[in-house]
Amino acid sequence: MKVLLNCDLGEGESAEVTTALLQLVDLANVACGGHAGDEATMRRVVREALGFGVQTGAHPGWPDRENFGRTVVEVSAGELTQLLEEQVRALQRAAAVEGGRVGHVKLHGALYHLCDERTDLAEACVDWMELELEGVPLVVGAGGLLHAVGEARGVPLLREIFAERGYAAEARLLPRGEAGALIDDPLRVAGRIRDWQTSGYLEVGGGKKWLVEAETVCVHADSPQSVAMARVVRAAIGAA
Repeated sequence: MKVLLNCDLGEGESAEVTTALLQLVDLANVACGGHAGDEATMRRVVREALGFGVQTGAHPGWPDRENFGRTVVEVSAGELTQLLEEQVRALQRAAAVEGGRVGHVKLHGALYHLCDERTDLAEACVDWMELELEGVPLVVGAGGLLHAVGEARGVPLLREIFAERGYAAEARLLPRGEAGALIDDPLRVAGRIRDWQTSGYLEVGGGKKWLVEAETVCVHADSPQSVAMARVVRAAIGAA
């Protein structure tokens, strides 16, 4: 099975890093709202992505970039729907100017995790995708609640694992700031992705292994040595 490499872009990384990453990835998750993603940046990332043959997708998030949306305490299903409508539409307009389109959607930061914790939010996200972006894949954390809801509803999904993020023993992502949450050694990242590719098992906490299927692997533009990370993962999963 072909595995796609995806990256969150337009979130404050330098233009040079954006360009370098776009030469390595298959999918660009373009910041398109409150946490980042002004129109000029959206258009620049889309324009470059098109030049490299990279699919562009919307990466909507809560307006709290510095904390990855962690200040979100309460958000209603209606607020999530409104946020998706505003931010994904903003990227659609910006992409259209450059001759591009929204080819997938991936939630950012806290919204991504909240939809794996609350059924009402997971259902609201899937409802919006069904009504407004029929046939467009939703990138979801493999094995999570949003994955389960989307699969049950028949929404196209791209199941995701993270290359340079640590997982707890129960196969959930460790929160940023906790020991082991970020893996900064490209050689270790390459090894764990190669092991997953060959065995189907991903290293998680407590010395355990998680049997997981995924269509895409994520690297982050703001990770230490992000370009080096993307390069070794690209090599591990195969050519673009």
